[in-house]
Amino acid sequence: MPRPLLFSKKYLENLLNGKKLSTVRVGYTKYKPGDIVLVFCGGLVLGRVKVVKVERKKFVDFTEEDARRDGFNSLHEFRKALMQHYPHVRASTLFTVLHFEWMEKYSNLKSVKDFNWNYTKNPLEVARISLENLHDLNQEEREILEAYLKAGSVRGAAKILGGLSARMVVRSVLRNAAERLVELKLLERRNWVIEHA
Repeated sequence: MPRPLLFSKKYLENLLNGKKLSTVRVGYTKYKPGDIVLVFCGGLVLGRVKVVKVERKKFVDFTEEDARRDGFNSLHEFRKALMQHYPHVRASTLFTVLHFEWMEKYSNLKSVKDFNWNYTKNPLEVARISLENLHDLNQEEREILEAYLKAGSVRGAAKILGGLSARMVVRSVLRNAAERLVELKLLERRNWVIEHA
């Protein structure tokens, strides 16, 4: 799966109408020209873009052209938005500018939750079937799946297991269990049909 590129919900309209063709992030990012990334905004997966250019700029060096490419009407509006995102910005603060072009926009937008879970059964069913059928689960995996069944959510399971920092572990165990069920032909992967805009 391509890497994600996350945007605030307030940029949804400009992303969908093609007005926003760049994004600015404080410091350095790991994106490089040629990377294909999934665009996530407001809980939706909008489509795939290709990073065409990466440049580093200080806050003081941004131009009207930078502002327009990022979907803003003026440099003043653009700088004001950056200062809201990054309250400790200074004239010398270094940013990474990612220029991108759309490869495909999804016309049947998927929620992030639906897009990320590509199995025919929901996670609660997967947890139940795994506990019943995966006899090689270790004690930790079994406890995590039982906590998920009890709580009914990743967040709730993480709280049972000691804190919200356990959410990634819960997700990982659920996904690994799902993959093992697929191998045993007790679960199928969902085939997404994504229509192009």
